[in-house]
Amino acid sequence: MDLKGIIRENALPYLPAKSLFRCAGVCQGWRFQISTAFFAHNQSNSFRGISGFFFQSLAGMPAFMSLDPRAYGVPDPSLTFLPEPVDVRTSCNGLLCCQGRTPYRPYYICNPANKQSKELPKPDGDHGPDPAVVLVFEPSIMNFTANYKLVCPFPSELGEYKFEVYSSDRGSWRTSGEIRFDDNEKLLPKTGVHVNGIVYWLSTRGVTSFDLNSELCMINGKLCAACIRNQKFVFMLTNPQSHTRRRAAVKTWTRILPEIKLDSTLPVESTTCPCNYSGRYCDGHNQLHIVFVGDVVVLRKRNSYYCIDMNKKASNCLGEYIIHPYERFVGYVNGLVNLY
Repeated sequence: MDLKGIIRENALPYLPAKSLFRCAGVCQGWRFQISTAFFAHNQSNSFRGISGFFFQSLAGMPAFMSLDPRAYGVPDPSLTFLPEPVDVRTSCNGLLCCQGRTPYRPYYICNPANKQSKELPKPDGDHGPDPAVVLVFEPSIMNFTANYKLVCPFPSELGEYKFEVYSSDRGSWRTSGEIRFDDNEKLLPKTGVHVNGIVYWLSTRGVTSFDLNSELCMINGKLCAACIRNQKFVFMLTNPQSHTRRRAAVKTWTRILPEIKLDSTLPVESTTCPCNYSGRYCDGHNQLHIVFVGDVVVLRKRNSYYCIDMNKKASNCLGEYIIHPYERFVGYVNGLVNLY
């Protein structure tokens, strides 16, 4: 195999979508390779790096902040290819979940890289004006169909939380039999994350998780808070605790993990102020905004945004953006996932 063939077979699948669209202009062979469904499937399994963040601009339209504009990007950051204006809710491995603004407020699953989208049927439960919905999508090399789930906790008429799950396999919503009882707890929207088959939300009492396999709800020992103290990151964890009808409660505890020093070039002043309970903000004179996605951390100071690679211990400036201080950042992977 010549060098061009080696690159085509062993390098192209590991590139992000924007870079691949530019590579398609190299020659006809590469253009054909990149345009096939098999290549898109292979790329969505090979490239998993966080590429940037979707957020709502002050004008109300979706926007995209790229970690590297030369390599990562989408052709329509405002998502105008969708049937109506939308709010970005959640993302997972190249797929984005948005919600329309019409009274019906439908959910849309889309891939901004190839502009493919699908409208989901109406849920049975009332998810509210700001749903704590989480998209779960794990590409599989053995499955050419993009199988994904959407999980949303919602309060019932009796005050307890129920969990509604949409499955692309069934094409419908189903309310789980699990119910979370706690009159003093409220799940916080815009905090849901998915890790290894378990969905986590921050709540007014800690961290609540929902296992997609067993469909059990619990408090679990995962990240619940983070802040900056004396130019260092401080993380806090909680131990397992359950508040459901199926398990007994266990006493909680917290501890501070080893601190990680920030790059000395990052212009963030030291602060001893306590962080917001959501774990995404550290309020005070510096107005620090902290977002954790995989190995990437984004800090906001005034209107400037900085990216920190936790593995490389390196930081760089992403530029200036005028964004509402409590707007959520949704991490996005620049992949070629096909929805159909």
